[in-house]
Amino acid sequence: MNKRFALLFPGAIALALSFAPMIPVSAQSNPTAPMQRGEGRGPHKKFMEQLNLTEAQKAQLKAIHEETRAKMDAVLTAEQKAEMQRARQERRKPNLNLTEAQKAQMKTIREEAKRKMDAVLTPEQRQKLEELRQQQRQQRGQRRQQPGQAGQ
Repeated sequence: MNKRFALLFPGAIALALSFAPMIPVSAQSNPTAPMQRGEGRGPHKKFMEQLNLTEAQKAQLKAIHEETRAKMDAVLTAEQKAEMQRARQERRKPNLNLTEAQKAQMKTIREEAKRKMDAVLTPEQRQKLEELRQQQRQQRGQRRQQPGQAGQ
């Protein structure tokens, strides 16, 4: 579950942070450009809208997300970063073959990001976010159980 959370949560929560699953690592050609990929799309946007975040909260969460992405990026090798980019382009799950040390570092980074994000959210927003995460986990589980779903 931690692996899935790390991959999906940060995108969803970075703007509202996972989750990622592992948080997607930026392999953009211009690493100094502001976060553009993923903003306003998919479940991340829904999470943000349903949490009723203030502008200040949105800014804080974005900063946490960017910091988390940078830290995770620093953990990966050049080969792993290239695999992440290829996987994004092919819309598939990356096969990063993380070492145990990398897994431990990623876990620590995710836990730190979650603590920081929780500090930004109100108790009501944290509760709502947990409900949204649970719904997302259930939906993923249902999709995986459906026959004929390639690549899941």
